[in-house]
Amino acid sequence: MKTKQLFLTVSLVASFFTAKAQNVQSDSLATSGGLNAGITTTAPGGNTFYGYYAGSVSSGNRNTYIGERTGFYSAGNDNVHLGWRAGTVTGSRNVLIGNNSGNEEKGHMGSGNVFIGYNSGFSESESNNKLVIGNDETVQLIWGDFAQNLLKFNGKVGIGYGFGNFPTTAGSVNVAAYNLFVKGGILTEEVRVNLQSDWADYVFDKNYNLKPLEEVETFIKENGHLENVPSAKQVKEEGIELGEITKIQQEKIEELTLYLIELNKENKMLQKKLLELEEKINSSNTKN
Repeated sequence: MKTKQLFLTVSLVASFFTAKAQNVQSDSLATSGGLNAGITTTAPGGNTFYGYYAGSVSSGNRNTYIGERTGFYSAGNDNVHLGWRAGTVTGSRNVLIGNNSGNEEKGHMGSGNVFIGYNSGFSESESNNKLVIGNDETVQLIWGDFAQNLLKFNGKVGIGYGFGNFPTTAGSVNVAAYNLFVKGGILTEEVRVNLQSDWADYVFDKNYNLKPLEEVETFIKENGHLENVPSAKQVKEEGIELGEITKIQQEKIEELTLYLIELNKENKMLQKKLLELEEKINSSNTKN
């Protein structure tokens, strides 16, 4: 009985080390797990390959490739690829999560990309500093650009399918400095705008030029809209800047308030004169 148990124990240990010998290699170049993982890599060091042919025929430093054929024919440094065939790249600092993410047949060449989801960034060949979150090559929920200029980060994010390049103009308005682009509607409980210009209380300044209503009427007849308010054509072509249009509308509300105050004064003055006239008429009738 003891001899049989000893035989089984030796057999299990032998099987374990045989499996380890086939599937895991540890040396100065890489830590590998899986059949042919890192089989012909020329990586200098600090890499982790796990999965069938993961990191095979690849080079570079400090890369982590997990999944069957992940990082196959890849180069570059500091890449993290997770998923079946995730990433065939020659760039560096890419984070690819999802089966077939960032894996174009001719090879992804860029650096600094983040692709998350099945087939995400599949066709972003030679792209740099891009963000793609989606569940297929043609279904992108979020598309972004981590572009950096000399002064500050100027990253851009697009929500909704169809982004590949961000618009730089809306009609004649320059929107190149905008950072968030959304296709479709936005539903939220609150929007707070940090207005960059003065609020419309300048209307109540004693030096404000409140135009006579006759001039306002003339302007409307000639232009078809209020002064300082964008026309229907302009809005159609350029859209509306929310903070600015709110300020303009407030300006018109405050002007209307001043007009109403003035009309109220005139109305009271007319009422007073009317009462005085009635008193004179009554007094004259009494004498007669």
